[in-house]
This record gives sequence, C-alpha cells and structure tokens, in this order.
Amino acid sequence: MKRRRVFGVIAVYGTVSFGVLEAASVVFPAISFPDWTLSLLVWAVLAGFPVAVVLSWVFQWTPDGLERTEAAEPGEIDSIVASPALTRWMPGLVALAGLVLLAVGFYGGRRSAAEGRPLSVGAPGGSELTYTDLADDPRPALAVLPFVDASPEGDQEYFSDGISMEIQTMLSKVRGLRVAGRSSAFAYKDRSMDLRQIAAELGVDYLLDGSVRKDGDQLRIGAELVSASNGSGLWTDSYDRRLENVFAIQTEIAEAITEALRVPLGLSRDELVVPTFDMDAHDLYLSGRAALRRRGPGVGEAVRLFQAAIQRDSTWAPAWAALAEAAAVQPLYAGVGAASTDSATWARSFAVAQAAAQRALELDPRNASARVALGGVHRDRWEWEEGERELLRALELDPDNEEAHTQYSELLWGMGRLDEALRETGRALAIDRAPIRLDAHGFALYMNARYDEAEATLEEGLAIDTAGDVHFLRTVLAHLMLMDGRYREAIDRFEAYLPDPAGFRRMGEALETGDPTLLPEPEVTLRGLAQAMVLLGEHDRALDVLEARVFAMPFMVQYDVWDPILAPIWDTRRFRRVIMPRLRLEGVKPTFAGPPQSR
Repeated sequence: MKRRRVFGVIAVYGTVSFGVLEAASVVFPAISFPDWTLSLLVWAVLAGFPVAVVLSWVFQWTPDGLERTEAAEPGEIDSIVASPALTRWMPGLVALAGLVLLAVGFYGGRRSAAEGRPLSVGAPGGSELTYTDLADDPRPALAVLPFVDASPEGDQEYFSDGISMEIQTMLSKVRGLRVAGRSSAFAYKDRSMDLRQIAAELGVDYLLDGSVRKDGDQLRIGAELVSASNGSGLWTDSYDRRLENVFAIQTEIAEAITEALRVPLGLSRDELVVPTFDMDAHDLYLSGRAALRRRGPGVGEAVRLFQAAIQRDSTWAPAWAALAEAAAVQPLYAGVGAASTDSATWARSFAVAQAAAQRALELDPRNASARVALGGVHRDRWEWEEGERELLRALELDPDNEEAHTQYSELLWGMGRLDEALRETGRALAIDRAPIRLDAHGFALYMNARYDEAEATLEEGLAIDTAGDVHFLRTVLAHLMLMDGRYREAIDRFEAYLPDPAGFRRMGEALETGDPTLLPEPEVTLRGLAQAMVLLGEHDRALDVLEARVFAMPFMVQYDVWDPILAPIWDTRRFRRVIMPRLRLEGVKPTFAGPPQSR
C-alpha cells in the first residue's frame, strides 16, 4: 500500500472530505439549500472513499498521465520493509489521521443534516437573543399602533389594520430593533390616550402612528414616528399612490424608520416584503388576518378567505403561511371553551395546515410563520423532535416572534420540560404583553407549581381581555381555583366559559367534602377530573381517565399529564408502560423551574 501510495490517497481524501463537509454544513443552510442536499453530499463522500482507495491501488500518476500500476520489481518491497521505522510507519499514521478526519466529517455532516440549520437562538451575548427582561435589551424599542381608517365610507378598517400589521412584521425582521408584539399594540386601538403614556405602558422608546385612506384604486398612507421621551416627531411622510404600490410604500416606510433611528436595515428589499401583484388576493388576505385575530368562529372564516386569496395568486407565500396558521388551530375553536374531540376533524386540519406550510416554504424558505404552523402540527401529532426542529428554525429566522416562542413553550411543557417552557413564555411575554401571552405564561407558572404567580398573571390577562376573546384565560384560572378549593368562586365568575359546568361543580363538591363518590363519571374531556381523583386518593381511577384520554384523542398536547398534582402517579407501572409510550415520551421525567409551592 505504501508503494502504491494508497496511504497518501487515504490521508488526502479524509482531509479534503472533512473540509468540504464542514463548509457545506455552514454554507448550504445559509443559501437555503434543501436539507436533503447536505445528506446527499455526506453519503456521496462516504461512497466515494472505497472507490478512491481501489483506484489508487490500481492506477498511478506518471509523467505520461494516469497508468495502471505495474507489479513490484524484485527487491522493491524488501527495501521498503527494511527502511527505518519512522519512515516505514509515517505514511500509515498519516492515513490513520485521514480516516479519523473522514469519520468526524461524516458524523458531523449527518448530525447537521438531521438538525437542519445551525441554531443561534439564545446564544449568550448574541444579537439575536430575545431578552426575558426588557431592561437587558439594548436595542431601540418600537411599537406600531393600528393605523386609522380614513377612507370615505369608513369601511376599510381591516385594510388599515392589515397595513400596520405588515409594517410591524417587516420592522420585526430588523435585528437591530425590538418591535412590540402586534397584540399588545392593538390593545390601544380606538383608545384616546397620550402617545407618551402608551409608549410607557408598552415599554418602548418610539411609536409609529398613521392613517390609511383607500378610495377605489387610490391609496393614501400617512405615517409618523414619535419619540416617547418628549412626544416629538422624528419623521413623518405621506404617500399618494395607486393601490398596486402598497408594498413599495410599506418598504419605504420601513427604510425611513431605520434611517431615522440610525439602525442598519440589514435586509434586502426581497426580505422585507413578499408582494403579490393581485390586489384582490391581498385584500382577501388582510380580511383573513382580521378574522383570525378575532379567533372563535373567525378562524373558520379566515381559512376560507386565505383559500380564496390563494385561488387568486397561488404563488404568494404569505397567503399559504396564513392558511397553515389558521388551519392548524381551527379545531380548537369548535365551541366556547371547548375544542373538537373528533380525530377525523383534526386529521383534516393537520393535512391542510401541513400542505399549506410546505407550499409556503417552497415559495419562501425564510417564512417563519410557515415554520411555526408546521412545528405546531408535528407537536400536536406528538412528533416531538420534528416539531422542535421546525419551531427552532422559526426562532432562528425571527428571534422576536412571540407566536413562535408561545408555540415552542407548548411543545416543551408537553414533553415535560416545564422549566424551559416557562422561559419561553417569559420571552413571548417580554415581546408582547397581550392576553394570549399572559394566558400561556400563567399556565406555565401553574405547571411549575408556582400557583400565586400563576393566578396573578392570569388575572392581569383578564383585566386586559375585556372582550373575552381569550376564553382559555377563564378556564385555566377556573381550574386553578378548583384545585385550591374555590370552585364556587370559579363557577360564579366563569360558568359561561366552562365546557361542563355541572361536572365542574360536582368535582368541587367532592373536593370540598372529601367524598370521591360525588365525582362525575370518567369523561375524557372534563379537565381537572384526574387531578381531583389524585387529591382524593383515587389513583387507579385517575389513571383510567388519563389512559382513556390519550387513546381517545390521538392529537394535541396533553396538558394535564405533567400537572404537579399528578406527581403521585408518575412512577406507577401503568403511567410509565402505557400512557408514556402512547404519547411517545418513554422514559421522560419532568423538570421544573425552582421549588414548587404546596397546594
């Protein structure tokens, strides 16, 4: 092998392969190559190794080119064997080093291909870190308030809201800015307040305010950037254009604001906005966004509107991503306080959401909303690794995406990683102190057995959610009160939001009297029943409820499984051998943030 220079070929092949694979694992994701391309390269490099070794044995380079290697001359092999040890062994050691580099490159390339893009979310000291404590975030903070509808008929509110949302979305892509969440800013819609007071409540340094006048195909957008410190205007402008120029106007506003704040834009125009040239599709899309914000029956309406927008322009990624978002949550809003429990309904919604998300990513691989929707579908199918990969990719693309942090927190608490879930809800809340974020954070506090903090957080959300849109705030707080022995208070306040008020009352009476015979019959959709059974010492009955639930509803995060109240049954054989495998969580043990409170 030394004579035929096979050792040298092994060393060179291993070294070059290592360099190629390491470079590809960085470059391929950066230029949005599909994940399979890196896998293909890894296996191609491995398959090429034996070919290179065989060819190096059979052929050699000569002054006349590539020729077949001749048999050894008499005594040639003996002279190699008789050479000093260092000379004799050095080619073999170099070849061994090449083999090691090839193995390292193969292993690293496979891991990179499996994990997708390198993740920088939360890197200490990195510019992409989302800060739980806003005081630690050095970036200038901005809120985009809902633009006023100044149209002649006053019937374009959905359009003016949509314009402000799209500008907010564009600005949130600028890594040098912290942009307050849409939900928080929209809480000030139609409220007559001093702009400085709004900025103080939102914790931002600047406000973008404006108006939209749409009259036929004519469009006027006025915008003003205001400093919170003294209420003075830093920049103002108005744009009179035809409707088809709406995307150009939004981009110009984003560029003007970053220039006024002396923040590098850091994005190309293509990254700022993905336009459609069909204004009817854009109008349907904005109408769908307005319906989706309302939740409730608005989610089904949003699905239909997004589908209509796609029929107008099937190459517009934002419409596909929005359809994925709406379809992924549609069964949650089957009725007040209740989600659909029909597996076929969920399967249809999952199929629509997944297909729409994948189509959006084909059109725009950097669409974070599509990643969030796809991650949510995987999570609710209990495909934990796939869900986490998609949600982390979404956060890499858009670290300040409050919805991505919230959806990721749901995956984490579904997997029993309650401490990490609390961190994520805290990050979402730092971006967007809206009722839906307070609900998620309150629930994460509850799941970490920090009951007093959970109740205070949920009450704060109720104070903001005056329209009652986030019914989960009421049901989570009612559950907390039930476990605390205050079921009568919960009934008085939230009876209209409870899926089964009679069953809830019977659980409260059983807990109050200590009589398990008062408990309602096992019902898979009655939240809190398993916990009540554990508190009354009925461990086997509690396991019956959990087991029936996970087999009857093969979808959604099973929120109750990691409730600290159920800790006495976590080490039972049935929990470990039946319930956990069903949820694809074999061997998982929950982790909590800090010492729990007693209850």
